[in-house]
Parts: sequence; structure tokens; C-alpha cells
Amino acid sequence: MITLLSGGTGTPKLLQGMRGRAELCVVVNTGDDVEVSGLHVSPDLDSVVYTLSGIINEETWWGIRGDTFETHRALRRLGVRELLRLGDRDRATCLFRTLELRRGRRLSQVTSELCRRLGVEERVLPMTDGRVVTEILTPRGWVHFQEFWVGGRGREEVRGVRFRGSERAPPAPGVLRALRESDLVLIGPSNPVTSIGPILSLGGIREVLRGRRERVGVVSPILGRSPVSGPAGRLMRALGFEVSPAGVAEYYREVAGHFFLHSADGEFIPRLRELGMEVHRVNLWMRNLRERRRLAGKILEEMG
Repeated sequence: MITLLSGGTGTPKLLQGMRGRAELCVVVNTGDDVEVSGLHVSPDLDSVVYTLSGIINEETWWGIRGDTFETHRALRRLGVRELLRLGDRDRATCLFRTLELRRGRRLSQVTSELCRRLGVEERVLPMTDGRVVTEILTPRGWVHFQEFWVGGRGREEVRGVRFRGSERAPPAPGVLRALRESDLVLIGPSNPVTSIGPILSLGGIREVLRGRRERVGVVSPILGRSPVSGPAGRLMRALGFEVSPAGVAEYYREVAGHFFLHSADGEFIPRLRELGMEVHRVNLWMRNLRERRRLAGKILEEMG
């Protein structure tokens, strides 16, 4: 079994390439979860589930392919501000989750049921059933990550990042066992700070990964000195990490022993090796399914 730690953008692309090659378990960030019009929205969980069910909108890597937005537009006409633009079918998923949570079911149970109903055979686990909120410190104070990134378009100065509630939220049932028993753990090419950071902040996860460091690999989300997408660069810089594969390796040095580096980034190899990483130089572009499957095959070949 292979367990992947995932956010909602880069890693789902890799999941497409991994499907059918091995038994998969995906531990997904929930620090970005937010309430929209009374609904519990789990953006990263839904991107992973939609990807594995074959309905993800591959133009955005969030939401459902071909979705409509009539409800969102109607609410706007009524003067309702929605932080996230939810499609109608996507909204139905969030409504189902919200109703089930109100009935007393845990997020992990609801996610398992969603996977069953959407035909997802892979195991998808939220990082926790507890409440962890990723917050960004800006000049106006602490704000929810979605308010910073979507509401404010990431324009504000970043002075800090915290995962509020992580000290009280245990990993969801099955998470630690999956990390212990997997043949390989992959930290996907998601934002290190706000997609993977919340997962690593939970009690017991770093300890398990440190004990299995030689079977943990990182797929770099940064090519050269630029993130493939999203605010990873600004957030890493704010926390004192260089925006480069070397900075990513520094961030993960305690928990991972293998690093998948883009083929054009050989200049960073000496620094990665100084951090105790075994370096695998591969083409990390995942612009289509063929490239995603090629990368997945190369990772499995390199990690044995």
C-alpha cells in the first residue's frame, strides 16, 4: 500500500497517475475547511474525491466538471457574499456533508460514505475528525487561510502561519496505522506550509514519519525557484525557508529521506544531499495524464 499526504491541487494530479498501480490511501488536509452559506466545505477533500471519481474539473482542479452556478448567482443577486464559488453539484456534496455531520457522524465517516456513493475505491482519510484551522497573520491580524488567499487574493503581507486547534485534534481513525503499515509514504507536490503543514502538526504524525524516514518520499512542488501554483512561495519565505527545492527539503528534512527533484534543477543536488536526502532527478511536469502516469511509474521504480 502507498499512502500519500495531499492538499487539493498538485497531489490530485499525481493521484491520477498512481491509480491502478498500487493500493492507495490518501490522507488529506482539512485545515482549509470553511463554512460557506451554512455549509461545511472541505476543499482539499473534495478535490481528491472528485479526482478519484473521475469528475474533477481539470481546468481549475477544484469543483466538478461541467457544473453550473445558478445557486451561487442567485445568492449574489440577493446580496449574499460567498467566500468560495460553489457549483450546484459541488454544493450538493457540501450539503450532504453538513447534514451528516449535524446528525453526529464524524468527518471520516462522511468521507467514506461519499467515496462509496461516488464510486471511489481508494481509501480517502481526512487528516482529523477534529477542528483545525489554518490561519495567516497579516497586518490586520489572524485571518482564515481562505480569507487570505481567496478573499484577499493573497495580497497581504504574511507575518506568520498557525494551525489553530492542532494541539487538541488527534489524527482521524486509520491515519497513523496507514502511515505505519504502508510500503511507501509520499508527500505530494502540494503547498508545504498550508496543505501538508496542518497534517504534520497533528500529534503522532511526525513521530511515525521520522521512524520510517527511509520509506518517505517528497515530490517537490517547486521547480527552479518558483512554485508550480498557489501561494507556497510567499508562505515559505515568510517562515524563513528559501523558495526552492532546497527550501522544500529543509522543511521536510526530519520526516523524509527521499526527494524527487525536477530534471532541470540539478544545481540543488549537493544541498539536498547535505540534508541527508537521497535525490531522484525526474521530470516533474504533469500537464496531462500521460505525464502523470509517467511520473507515478518513475516514483515507484525509484523507491522500489
